[in-house]
Amino acid sequence: MRRRLVAHLRRSGYVHERRVMEAFLTVPREVFLPEVLASAGLTAVYRDEAIVTRRDEASQAPLSSSSQPAIMALMLEMLDVRPGHRVVEIGAGTGYNAALLAVLAGSSGLVVSMDIDVATTAAAAAALRSIDSRVHVLVADGTQGLPGLARDRRHRADRWMVTASTTAVPRAWYDQLAHGGRLVVPVRLTDEPDQLHAVSAFVKVDDGFDSIAVTPGGFMPLRRVDGTAFDPTRRSTAKVAKAAVARSSPDEPSAHAIAEGPGDVERPQRRSRGGARASTRVRPPGPLRGTGRDRMESVRIVVRYAGGKPSCRWTFDRGDHWIGVDPAR
Repeated sequence: MRRRLVAHLRRSGYVHERRVMEAFLTVPREVFLPEVLASAGLTAVYRDEAIVTRRDEASQAPLSSSSQPAIMALMLEMLDVRPGHRVVEIGAGTGYNAALLAVLAGSSGLVVSMDIDVATTAAAAAALRSIDSRVHVLVADGTQGLPGLARDRRHRADRWMVTASTTAVPRAWYDQLAHGGRLVVPVRLTDEPDQLHAVSAFVKVDDGFDSIAVTPGGFMPLRRVDGTAFDPTRRSTAKVAKAAVARSSPDEPSAHAIAEGPGDVERPQRRSRGGARASTRVRPPGPLRGTGRDRMESVRIVVRYAGGKPSCRWTFDRGDHWIGVDPAR
């Protein structure tokens, strides 16, 4: 079943890197979805679909899920984890993504996965132990990261992955990442959590982050310890650059991780010409179909913590930093 899933991801254009394919072939997804395995069988476990694993008892809104393998493969290739890398994941989920990261980082690497939810982290840690994965799973506020990383340059993370959407990029993530390191995070460009997110791969530069790839996606919002969606400004972002992100695709007109809040389950996202969500299965944007990691997306997103407002077509004040977006060229 793992080979069938990888063949599908490769055929559909979601994965190109052999190391990422081998990670999917190595890690048994069923270990992280025991209830699905028991109720629906192995075929259901390996469908290219997001699977909700926890819901709010009162509203039945999804609280946690196992992301769709297609968007996981895209994000793993964007992150470019290499053997020996120190990796921080915000959003433990089932632990499946952390297990894939651990395979990519190798025995000489380190993966820390963080989440605010005790039950989520306990289940993820147990599943990871059952396959002898050396991921460190912690209960912590992912918006703060691991403060100790900022104090010692030698121990800063090489890679940082966030599996929940956010309207801001906390300074802690910048401070705790090595210079030239990569951050992959779904940036929410509207007030509505279920609208289009720009899943962005950033490289750390002197005064912030520069995007090197962007792909559409849908993720649950990042949550704080009190359960509310992380939004340091609480200001409207309704006039965000939807038009710019829409042009990003020809198909468009441990530390422990932060738990996911209500909203979309993790999956690639497509929008119809009229603006309503269309099929959740969409070919990756042109620049992500090739194997070259230096190919820039047609949309450029920057984050700046110093030096003032960036000279981009759209800019958004996030309190201690700016987010700038330039449209497709």
